[in-house]
Amino acid sequence: MDLQRLAFGVMYRLGFTPWDGHRLPSALTEMVEGEQAVSPGKALDIGCGTGDMSIYLAKHKWDVTAMDFVDAALDRARAKTDSAGVKVHYLRADVTKLSESQVGTGFDLILDGGCLHGLTDPQRQAYVREVSGVARTGTRLILLGFAEGKRRGPTGFNQPEVERRFASGWRLLSAVVTDLSTEPDSPIHCYVLERT
Repeated sequence: MDLQRLAFGVMYRLGFTPWDGHRLPSALTEMVEGEQAVSPGKALDIGCGTGDMSIYLAKHKWDVTAMDFVDAALDRARAKTDSAGVKVHYLRADVTKLSESQVGTGFDLILDGGCLHGLTDPQRQAYVREVSGVARTGTRLILLGFAEGKRRGPTGFNQPEVERRFASGWRLLSAVVTDLSTEPDSPIHCYVLERT
């Protein structure tokens, strides 16, 4: 993770952050504002970047904890949050070691806007273990990522991998291709899972 942290830190310093500034996924906006919206609760934003999804949730009365492993991303997120006039608890943490952090447990909603799809196989195993450990029965997980092998950069994943990795203790509610990607050959997939 140290090399990944260094690489992302350099990209933030250079201003090369193509993952920043995308529209919010419709799975999130429907869950928060749709006809069958859920009541605000406790949310965790994994790999929050500059905080767009966290700020959106905080504006809708969610109690948000947001984490990233890059200080530059967290600094920008805090500045954007202050400008938005909302409160988000930001912390530097490693998703593969959540149980060692101050992130807490019992989240109603967990967001991943592009963290899992860039992890190695052992890191993905740790991710599922750690995310499962901070969830409660009924927790929703919104998981965004590129399809496996469709582009340079993050490794990506596909629905069979998501189903396999989350087979114990999670149920897949939906799997759709989003319109969030600016690259037509690299669609972003959105999976919504529920902790059982």
